[in-house]
Amino acid sequence: MNPPKDQPAGGPRISAVIPAHNPDAGRLGKTLAALKEQELPASDFEVIVVDNASSSFPSAAFFADCAPKGTAVVLEKTLGLTAARIAGFAASRGDVVVLVDDDNVLASDYLAQALAIARDFPFLGSWSGNVELVFDPGAVPPPLLWRDFLTERRCEKAVWSNDPSHHDSTPWGAGMCIRRPVADGYAERCALESSRLRLDLSGSQLVYGGDTDIAYFGCSMGLGKGVFPQLRVRHLIPRERCERSYLLRVAEGRAYSEVLHHWVLRGAVPTEPADAASRVRRLVRTALMDGNMRATERARSAGRRRAMRELSP
Repeated sequence: MNPPKDQPAGGPRISAVIPAHNPDAGRLGKTLAALKEQELPASDFEVIVVDNASSSFPSAAFFADCAPKGTAVVLEKTLGLTAARIAGFAASRGDVVVLVDDDNVLASDYLAQALAIARDFPFLGSWSGNVELVFDPGAVPPPLLWRDFLTERRCEKAVWSNDPSHHDSTPWGAGMCIRRPVADGYAERCALESSRLRLDLSGSQLVYGGDTDIAYFGCSMGLGKGVFPQLRVRHLIPRERCERSYLLRVAEGRAYSEVLHHWVLRGAVPTEPADAASRVRRLVRTALMDGNMRATERARSAGRRRAMRELSP
C-alpha cells in the first residue's frame, strides 16, 4: 500500500482499522464520514478498511465519495473478525491502531484524544472509552439488562490496571486503541496459536473475546489497559439487534466465548460445582429471577454447555 502523496515520509501517527464483512453501506458511510471529520490533521492518520470475505461490498466510487482521502481497502479471505483485524494491523503504519467497527461513529476529537492518551500514559498497551447506543428509527431499545450486549458503556472517570481480571479497566472493541508493539506481537502470537482466531465474530456466528484477548496479551507484555471518558463513540444499532431472540443469542455466544477463552489461555475447560447442594442453589437462584434474567441465564447455560461439549476430550 502506497502512502498518499500529501503524507509526510514518516507516515501516519495513528491508524483506524475497519474490519467489514458484508457491511451495511448506510452505516459504513457514517463511520467513514466521522473519520473524514476528525480534528486531527489528515496527514497524521490513515484509514484501512478490511474486506473480510464479503459477498457484497461497496464499490470504489462509494469510498471516493464518503471516505477520507487515501483510505485503503485490503482483502482478507479468511472469514473472522480476528483475522480481519490482523490483516489491518499488517497494512497499517501508525504507532497506535484504533479498531473501528463498521457501525461505529467516532467523536470528532477521538483520534486526537487517543494520541494524547498514548503520550500521557506510556505504560498502557490498550485503551477505549464510552460507547453510546444510537437506535435506528422504529427500533425498540432493549431493557437495561441487555444494553451491554450491544456494547453500551458509560465511563465517568479514567481507570487503568495491569490486572487482566480487572473488568472496569478492560477496553472493548468499539474504538479500542492498541499500541503498535501489542498489535504486532498479538499478530505473531495468533500465527503460532491459531486457536485465538476462534475468539471473535465469524460470519453469523456470535463469538466474542478477541478484543479482551488483545488487552490481556498487552498485560503479558508488561503493559496495562484502561478506559477513558474523553473517548466517545456512537454505536449504530439496527432494529433486528434489538429483538429478544437476537439478544439471547448474544448472551449464549458470550457465555460460550468465556469458556473458549479460558481454554485458549489455560489449556483446560473450566468446571462448575456439580454437587447436589450447588445444583439446588442454582435452581433456587434461577427461580427467583424475573423473566428476562431467567431467559438470559438459560441462554448462558446453553452457551457454556455447548462450549464444554466441543472442547472436552
